[in-house]
Amino acid sequence: MTRAITKIESNWIPRGILLICSTLVVLSWFAMLGSIFSSWSPLLDLFCHTSWHCLCGLTAISMVIAAGLYLNKSMSDRWSTRLWLSFIAWIYFAWAVQPWTLIPLARNDPAAQGLKIYSWNFLIGNRDIDDVVQHVREQNADVVVLIELGGHHVDELKRLSSDFAEQVWIPSNTAGIAVLSKLPNTTFQTHDLAEAGMPAIEVTLPESPKNKAMKLLAVHTRSPSLPPSRTLERDRQLKAVGEWAAAISGPCAVVGDLNITPWSRPFSSLLRQGKLWDSRWYRGYCGTWPAPLRFLGVPIDHLLVNGQCEVLYRDVDPYFGLSDHRPIVAIVK
Repeated sequence: MTRAITKIESNWIPRGILLICSTLVVLSWFAMLGSIFSSWSPLLDLFCHTSWHCLCGLTAISMVIAAGLYLNKSMSDRWSTRLWLSFIAWIYFAWAVQPWTLIPLARNDPAAQGLKIYSWNFLIGNRDIDDVVQHVREQNADVVVLIELGGHHVDELKRLSSDFAEQVWIPSNTAGIAVLSKLPNTTFQTHDLAEAGMPAIEVTLPESPKNKAMKLLAVHTRSPSLPPSRTLERDRQLKAVGEWAAAISGPCAVVGDLNITPWSRPFSSLLRQGKLWDSRWYRGYCGTWPAPLRFLGVPIDHLLVNGQCEVLYRDVDPYFGLSDHRPIVAIVK
């Protein structure tokens, strides 16, 4: 009797592990199918946000299932089925995420001589503006983009004015944005991309010892949501960004909080349409939101450049203060 009870109890362990793995594999298939058919609906596009997590999770799950297949011969057919299902999903997410582009093979020198760009969605509800001012000054960046600028921020943030030759401030709560440049004769032009009511700032940077003359578009797009109206508006903004970049004949870059992960179809369309490439490639993961999650967050703050810009450095600032976004920093020329 005791042996029979012991045998039943011992079978519960692999069965329990198999049940957990099965549940996770099914969830990954939901995410995979949602991602594959994301062009059908902006609701399905939200599944793309989980691509990195699915890839990491499936890697761990496949290892557990492989161990179960080896150790639990009596249920080998069940383990084998789960292993194939997890492997198919893993292949898809590996293709979508392209984890090899996260390997830091490219030159990435924080001391490189070039134009330093710093972009931060410092959060509309951030009341510690002294901290924001101090941290921005510590970066010693040539161009600073501040996102989610409210009217109540402007007076305090304008203490930064003495550090920059040219600047533009457009307070509008979550749609507010500011650009500050140390390069004299920098000029600004405001755009309302796709008439979304969120100002984007076209920055014309003159040639200097650090950089070629170039165009920079500072952008904050709508965040995706349910119902999908905001997601559709974001996609229209991204299309307008691509059209802007495609029309620029010289060096250009797009920087800011684009509210989209690199694995989403509208992001791929933006790169293709605007002839841009992601400055993250071969420099690391660079997750920016939610800030406390670090490597488990998602990269929705971006710097995209065309083929006439050379990226010498690209990373995420580990400091985020009271913001829910990590700032991004880059050096280009």
